[in-house]
Amino acid sequence: MKKIILMSIICINLFSWDFNYNELTENETKLTNKLIKIGEPHGLGLELAAIGIVETRLGKFESTNNYICGIHQINTNIAMKRIKSNGNKNKLCNELNTNKNLSSIFALNELIYWKKQTNNNIRKMIMSYNSGFEKSNHTEEYFRRFTIVYKELEKVETVKNFVSI
Repeated sequence: MKKIILMSIICINLFSWDFNYNELTENETKLTNKLIKIGEPHGLGLELAAIGIVETRLGKFESTNNYICGIHQINTNIAMKRIKSNGNKNKLCNELNTNKNLSSIFALNELIYWKKQTNNNIRKMIMSYNSGFEKSNHTEEYFRRFTIVYKELEKVETVKNFVSI
């Protein structure tokens, strides 16, 4: 009986993740719109914003890992390889944690990389952003959460575009 109750609680928690754009604060709304604008020239505006929301709820939650940093949870080991640098990963991590623009640029570059690697397959691109070439047990859940946020942002952007016509 205890196992059934425990499994029920785990399932409820696993699938209860939700997102509502209207619940964002004014600052979070501004940051979301800024992320969309940063990614738009590459066709990745909603993706960049959605990842910032899924990863840290736009900075509300930070990683306790000392090499996963910023609102987009940039892996500094990979980031240093991408820019061909042997620099100080701790310094980069501190900068990513305090500079949302820098975090966004690194995240956008990572999305562009995976967009090319996956031939524009959004599912594979987002799952690879999260776990690289090796799939992990949580990539499906990550993509499910991403999709919830992405669809909500897509609705909001559609309404904004319609209103501005």
